[in-house]
Amino acid sequence: TPLQAALDACAFTGWMGVFNLCILWIPILVMHARGIHAFALPTPDSLPLVLLDATLEGAFASILVLAIALSSPLFVTVGTVLAIPTSAFVDSVVNGLSCQPQSLAGGGLVVLGFMGVNLAGLTEGVEGWPSWL
Repeated sequence: TPLQAALDACAFTGWMGVFNLCILWIPILVMHARGIHAFALPTPDSLPLVLLDATLEGAFASILVLAIALSSPLFVTVGTVLAIPTSAFVDSVVNGLSCQPQSLAGGGLVVLGFMGVNLAGLTEGVEGWPSWL
């Protein structure tokens, strides 16, 4: 059932977080001790932004896994890629930035691809539509 799939997805995401918390901090200490990469705690000024970023990343990962469990991986993947042309559009409106023609064409192709995936899903098994769509 979709509810069971969503619960399984949430459990999987939770166990990934437990694994990261318990295991993946060890390479950070090793790289710091060997001088490969210096580790520093965030400054008090940047700490709220780091916590906000961590919260938003956790929410994004959880919602992404739920979306995949409740729909299809292809739909979610193509929908996630829509963030690129959307952010370019918002940058142009809010910050007055302009895009190169190649970027506009690429964003348009992403939007067309998303529409094509949705059209293919809606017309699957409907008479009168080509089977290759």
